[in-house]
Amino acid sequence: MNHACQSGDMTPVTLLPREVRLVVERILLLTPLPAGMVPAVRDVLLYSAAAGLGGLPALRRDFAALRDARPDAAALHEAGHGEARLEAHGQHSWVVLPMALDVLAELVAAHGSGRLAIRDALAPEELATACAMGGRLGLAITVVDAGPAAVVLSATPGGVEDPVLARALRDGIPTEAALWWELHHLSNTSLSPDTPESRRHAGPVIVLEDGRVIGRSDHDDDTDMSLLTEKAS
Repeated sequence: MNHACQSGDMTPVTLLPREVRLVVERILLLTPLPAGMVPAVRDVLLYSAAAGLGGLPALRRDFAALRDARPDAAALHEAGHGEARLEAHGQHSWVVLPMALDVLAELVAAHGSGRLAIRDALAPEELATACAMGGRLGLAITVVDAGPAAVVLSATPGGVEDPVLARALRDGIPTEAALWWELHHLSNTSLSPDTPESRRHAGPVIVLEDGRVIGRSDHDDDTDMSLLTEKAS
């Protein structure tokens, strides 16, 4: 990170999708989301940012709500004829969207089209992220109703292009430098503290205090272990 980020400069920085994925995934590891759900919710957040929706500012705003995430609280009710209802029971839209996208894909596969009503989701405006993610699933997804009771998503077969991700890969994702620095620091709290002991257990080997290496026996290994034994100056 450069000095502009550290000094609270409001100048935008341009982020690559891989940078957003890395930091967002680390932040989501601080929540009770099951490990298997983290990549899916991470990508929802990436598309939210790339599509100009809530994105990273909303992540900072709603992080406390994500700390209380309970994806198992959501309940799906199939209405038949290509329609279904998803009761979010107060879960954040990002948490229920992976399930919603799977349901829409199944409805389209079974019926040629699908409609899904999502009720009681936190930050319901973020459900529009589904429209941005349709391309990666081969679907054309639209919001057909965004009333106070529910947000209704409609899906039909679409093409194989993913214009939102393609644009993000080409042009990057702009965000405020100070915000990015704040999220970067938050993401680092999910990592193990940097200590001599943690260094000895990093990577494919374990280095014992007496210098013996466990877990790797490459005779041509040129790994420099001196860092682990150097005294702080």
